[in-house]
Amino acid sequence: MYNGIRVLTERVPGAYSATIGLWVECGSRHESFEQSGVSHFLEHMLFKGTVRRSAPSIAREIDSVGGALNAFTSSEFSCYYAKVAGRHLPLAVDLLSDILLNSIMDLDELEKERRVILQEIHMLEDSPEECIHEMFMRSFWQGHPLGKPIVGSVQTVQNLERRQLLDYLERHYGGRNLIVCVAGDVEHEDLVDQVAGLFSQHPACFHNRISNPPDPHFAIETNHKDIEQVHFCLGLPAPDQRQDQRFAGNLLNTMLGGSMSSRLFQTLREERGMAYSVYSYLTSHSDAGALVVYAGTSSGEVQHAINIVLRELSRFQHHEPDPDELRAAKELLKGRFMLSLESTDNRMTRLAKNEIYFGYVQSPDDIVRKLQKVTGADLLNLTKEYWNDDKLNLQLVGPISGEGFPSVDLTLG
Repeated sequence: MYNGIRVLTERVPGAYSATIGLWVECGSRHESFEQSGVSHFLEHMLFKGTVRRSAPSIAREIDSVGGALNAFTSSEFSCYYAKVAGRHLPLAVDLLSDILLNSIMDLDELEKERRVILQEIHMLEDSPEECIHEMFMRSFWQGHPLGKPIVGSVQTVQNLERRQLLDYLERHYGGRNLIVCVAGDVEHEDLVDQVAGLFSQHPACFHNRISNPPDPHFAIETNHKDIEQVHFCLGLPAPDQRQDQRFAGNLLNTMLGGSMSSRLFQTLREERGMAYSVYSYLTSHSDAGALVVYAGTSSGEVQHAINIVLRELSRFQHHEPDPDELRAAKELLKGRFMLSLESTDNRMTRLAKNEIYFGYVQSPDDIVRKLQKVTGADLLNLTKEYWNDDKLNLQLVGPISGEGFPSVDLTLG
């Protein structure tokens, strides 16, 4: 469109629903440290009333057609989305555009939502399984915007003012930062015509958000809490979203702790009964990534559990996986991917992320082909390129102190 807004659609034959997302290429990494949490605060406030609709009216309107309306904020983008029956898509487009273009930012609503967000922060702090991941990211990406919590801190949220939200909205929500994505029961030209009419006066401004990639930091840090378990995250660098090595990274993660048949789930939970919750995951951004292992166990077994994790990481760094194990991981990921295509929510999200990270939409066949091409040697090469002892990071929270870890040798061996 003339003001830079991109409109992407995928018509899904036989789909009854349509999912629409208004994506803003702006997230927590684009905030100053003083205004940490402003993207998330703004996400909350856009649902609190417009010139045309009150907050209760917004909720009643989407409920009246059996739809769902929500939003989320991440490090690199924010998304406002709705899922409705295809015949109600024009209503969803109108509603989402209204909250984005015409929100009034009422001061009373702002103060109420400030209290809600502060409660959200306290809720996260009260959950060790939640806060350990934030501890890890803060330490691993130390001093970089990617290490900031998306919700902000108590101090920054308390200090944010209405004028700062409005200024952030004006600077970062211009047309060149917006993507409208719809998957399901949709006609592309009809959607383009509606978006063009609704956003005809929206400015095309684009805010330069270039920042340097972060450097991973080595650390062993403990946070004593009087709770039953010790929760820990142990992580290493991984490929970013734009590298084809991410396919090898996803396969490695699947075999390590990303499934019920993974090495860590089978060893720590099924064989030894050391943890109820144990898993690994990849977190990938446009210019950086991390592979993270999480587990919660007793204080008497946490050292042993960490050593088992390090042993499995070392195995990946020194030995190619068994061909049958690699083949099974490929089938698992291919199966998950193909099943995800049955959801208009997932198809819409895939459209947007492909546009954000690659500038084009990869076909499902291309995804499967690249996944299938990964070899055991590719996994070895990935670990040799990204994994070093001086990049390991270990965070722990629970009934433990820093002096309790003389036997943990934080190396891959």
